[in-house]
Parts: sequence; C-alpha cells; structure tokens
Amino acid sequence: MDFFQHQERARRKTGLLVLYFFLAVVAILVCVNLALLLAFAWMDVQLPPGQWLTHPMTLGISLFTLLVMVCGCLFKTWKLRRGGKGLAAMLGARPIDPDTRHSDEKKLINVVEEMSIASGIPAPQLYVLDKEEAINAFVAGFRPSETVLVVTHGTLKKLDRDELQGVIAHEFSHIFNADMRLNLRLIAVLAGILALGKIGEFMLRGSSRRSSSNRKGNSLVLVGLALVVVGYLGLFFGRLIKAAISRQRELLADASAVQFTRNPAGLAGALIKIRNGNGSHLDSVHAEDMSHMCFGETLGFRFRNLLATHPPLDERLGALGSDWVARARTRARSAGQSSVSPSAPAPEGAAGFSGGSDASSSDSAGSGPAPSRRVGTVSEADVGYARSLLEAIPPDLHKQLHNPVQAELALYALIMSSSDSDPQSLLKSADMSEHLPTLQLLSQQLSDLGSRLRLPIIDLALPTLKGQPSAQRREILERLTTLTRADQRTTLFEWALVALARQQLDDHARRNRHTRFHRYRAVAGELQLAFSVMTWASGARDEQARTLFRQASHGLLPEARTLLPLSQCSSQRLGQALDRLADLSPLLKGPVIDGLADLVLTDGKVQVSEAEMLRAMAALMECPLPPLFAGNHGQ
Repeated sequence: MDFFQHQERARRKTGLLVLYFFLAVVAILVCVNLALLLAFAWMDVQLPPGQWLTHPMTLGISLFTLLVMVCGCLFKTWKLRRGGKGLAAMLGARPIDPDTRHSDEKKLINVVEEMSIASGIPAPQLYVLDKEEAINAFVAGFRPSETVLVVTHGTLKKLDRDELQGVIAHEFSHIFNADMRLNLRLIAVLAGILALGKIGEFMLRGSSRRSSSNRKGNSLVLVGLALVVVGYLGLFFGRLIKAAISRQRELLADASAVQFTRNPAGLAGALIKIRNGNGSHLDSVHAEDMSHMCFGETLGFRFRNLLATHPPLDERLGALGSDWVARARTRARSAGQSSVSPSAPAPEGAAGFSGGSDASSSDSAGSGPAPSRRVGTVSEADVGYARSLLEAIPPDLHKQLHNPVQAELALYALIMSSSDSDPQSLLKSADMSEHLPTLQLLSQQLSDLGSRLRLPIIDLALPTLKGQPSAQRREILERLTTLTRADQRTTLFEWALVALARQQLDDHARRNRHTRFHRYRAVAGELQLAFSVMTWASGARDEQARTLFRQASHGLLPEARTLLPLSQCSSQRLGQALDRLADLSPLLKGPVIDGLADLVLTDGKVQVSEAEMLRAMAALMECPLPPLFAGNHGQ
C-alpha cells in the first residue's frame, strides 16, 4: 500500500468513524431510555410501551442526551481548530527553542531534521511535556506541512540516539499514513461520547457540598450517578472505537519505522525500555484523550485484549524479530544492565520489515518504481543522503538557521545569491538597505556551498520561523515576494522558495484541507498549467516541448488541452493551480506526480533546479517527495 492508498484509506475511515459515533449514540440513547423505564417502574408509574416511547420525559431526556453529545463533540472540535498547536496547548506542552542549548533537545532536533530532509516533509514544530517521565511521543496536525511532534521529558532523557530515531521514524510514518487528521477527529468524537459522564461528575461534586438532608441535593446525587454510569458506558464504547481503528496502525507504523531506519535495534530498544522500565503511561488528565495517538499506551486498564489501543509490547517486539522478546526478558532479569545496545545486530527475522521496501536506494532515471511510489517513503539511501547534506552545512551556519533573525536573513540571502540584480537596488526595493553588508557576506557563503544545499537550507530555516508571530510571518512573506519581483523576472528557484515559505508561514495556508475534486476534468485547467510550467522548466522548446507535454499529460487531460505559452505561466497562477490540485482525491494525485516527474527525467538526468521545482510542486500538493526520487542528481 503506497502513500496515496494510505491517504484514501484514512479518508474512508473518517466515514467509518462517523458510523461508529452514530452507533455509539444510538446505544447510549437506548441505555438511557431503559434506565428511565426502570425508574418509571420503581416509582410505580405504569405506562404502556407506546405511551412510554412518546412520553414527554422520555423525549426530553433523549433530546438532552443527544444535544450534550453533539455539543461536546463540537466544542472539542472548536478547541482543536488550530490542529496540532491547539492540542499541544491543551496539554500544556512547552515548545522547544530551535536554538536550544540543551543537549537532549539538540539531539531531538538533529534527528527530526534528518528525517524531515530525507522524507521531503517540513520539519514538525517540536514540543516537550516536561512533567511526564514515561517514554512516549505523538504527532498531530491536519496536514503534513502543519505538524507538531510532542515528546515526553522521559523520552529525551532515557533514549539514546538510535532509539530516539526509531521512535521519530514511527511517528513520521503516522504522518505518511494520514493518521493525524483521523486522530484529531477521533478526539472530538470521543469527547462527545464522554460528555455525559463529565456532566455527571460535575453534578456529583456540586451535590457533595449540600447537606445530606437536602432533598434537592439527594436528587442531584441520583441524577449525577446516573449520568456517570452512562458516561462509563460511553467510555466503553469510546475505547472500542479506538481499538477498532488504532491497533493495526501501530504495527504498520513500527514496520515503516524499521524500513526507514534499517535499524530494528533502535525501535526495539525503545520498546524494551518501556517494557522493563516505568512504562509509557501519562499522568496528564488528558491521557484518556491521547491514548490512541501516542507511541505507547498512555494508561492501564483491564480487558486489554478488547479495549487496548496498542498491541501488547511483546507482540510489537516479536514483529520486529523472533529474538527481541527473549532479549527483553533477559534484560529484565539482569538488574543494572542497560536496554538493547544500538549497535546490537538485528535478530533473525527482522528483515521482514527491513526488506522489500518500495523505496529502493538503487532507483535511477528511467528504472525502478514510479516516482509516485516514492512519495511518503524514506529509504536508507534517503537518510544517508540527508545526513550528508546536513554535514555539508558549516556548523556556524547550521546554528544560525535555528535563530529566527538569522533564518530570515538566510532566505533573503538565498534570493540574492540566485539573482543577477545589483544587491543594493534589490534590497532597496524591500526597504532592507541597512542589512546590505550582512546579506552580501551570507549570500556569498551560500553561493560557495553550491545549489545542492539550497533546499536543505530552506528546510532548516522555515521551521524556525513558524513560531514567529503572525504579523512577523506576513512581513517575511511580503519581503520575499518583493525581492523576487524586483528584477521583473522570477526564476524557478525563487518561485519554489516563496511557494514553500507561503505554504508553511501563511496563516491562510494552515487551514484544514478537504477532498473536493474526484475527477481530473474538474481541475483540467490547473493540470494544463502545471504540466506546461514543468515542460518549459525541462528546457524543451517548440515541437519537442509540445510532444513532451502530450506524452506527460496523456490520460489526464483531453486532447484539446495543449501546451500553454510561457507568457501565460505566471508564478501567481501556478500557486493558485497547485492549491486546487492539493484538494484532489488522493488516488488521483499519483499519476499527476508521475507525469510531472516524467518531464524532469526526460533527458535521463535531474538538474538541481528541476528537482527543486518538482519537490516544491509535490509539497504544495501535500505529496512529500524524498530528495532521491531518481538516481541521477544535478550539481
């Protein structure tokens, strides 16, 4: 199953979640009305079944129950309207400063940056739960480009680098598999189911302050108890829903993590430390809400086989290899010994996850899987390539990219380094003349590093700027746009830089997306423009360009849609077109990515400018493309 199939499956599971919610509501309404019928019988109120069903009290209580659950769902949805950021704020998580001096936090940032560049996904904003000593983590967000990654303090302190990389790879797989949006919706749905129990607890606390002889207070106690019982019934149904949706996704995420890292010892080491240590349970009052989202179980309860959101740890370890469970038991018996060494060889059977990946490192232009099969994957070669890119960036510059002011200047310097305009007039157009000396030095430094590092530098700078206030982010986007338009022409790289910056920094771009288009016909104009731009970007001209356009768009566009003149391919129109293409049905995006990639690979090699353009277009369509989507790379 590839990235697009996972996306489509997650979209369909949203409909399944609605069905589960409806069935839970019906079950709770039935139980509430049965309780009411028993109350009538206890009060010797004799009503025929027909009159009982139409009795004003029955209708009123049913309507009240339904209203409470719907309002609870809508209220939680409103609280989580900001996506992952809203959830992190609800949990009281602390954002990690990109320029932190804490060694454990630096280790996390380094691992996340490596995985981000390797996968083509913008680095998530990082948060830590300082009061949680157990090992756990989760990702949250509505879109891959707007994700937060939250880890516990225990995760930072207790895991070595390989183990942390295994956990992060597990969480990145949830991004690829489109689990995040479903998880947020699941929180909202379950909040509605549990709302009655919350009201019952509130009534019990209020009635406890009243005198025991107060008849009204006693009535509140009875009503509160009834609502609490119904609330526990809702909790039971909620956990059933979580278990039905979540358990297999965790095994899939484990498998993907091993494919990404080719190091089952890292993930296994983290699982063993949870198994033999203090577990993964959270102290937060929101542990129940988060139980389906986290790397490990957030709370313990009975009937694990029926209600658990995660498979048992021994089952997860066994899936990584037949020896891991035995190793875990041995280390549990050996007091004072550490968990699994990150350099320990993988046990027999671990290759079940590490082999057979679609993301083969031997892909080359014209051979291997289609480029769309690489979307949402990470291979060992991708991780190695990402590590080499990060190591090629001078340490001082790398550190500067974690500082918001320096990261902003780096984006401006990238435009200066790619422009033929006079630096002084260029900066004057954006009212930035006072930064001329600094930007000239930085621009020269970036030019000396070569074009291969331009995208990685953008990948490091933009996450640093995400935490800036909205007004500051708007100002940055305005300056970037002004600089690219100052010389009356926009290069492919300048377009890619501004497009990626707008996707990650613009407030409007942070909205939750929905599938709107289920046929290519609905976005024919947008596809025509995207293929035209990539055709011209390939360097083809005249009849060759028209031939390439027809070949790449065959089956996606009607014959009447021909290559647009270069004069009609403005950067503004292209941005608007890709924004609509992002709302295509997931299964329709794969052929589009393949068609665009065919235009890049037509001459058998990939130039840096073409790779930048393709990765930017794929990113704007919410299709993260690894840097090694083909074997040849331009310089």
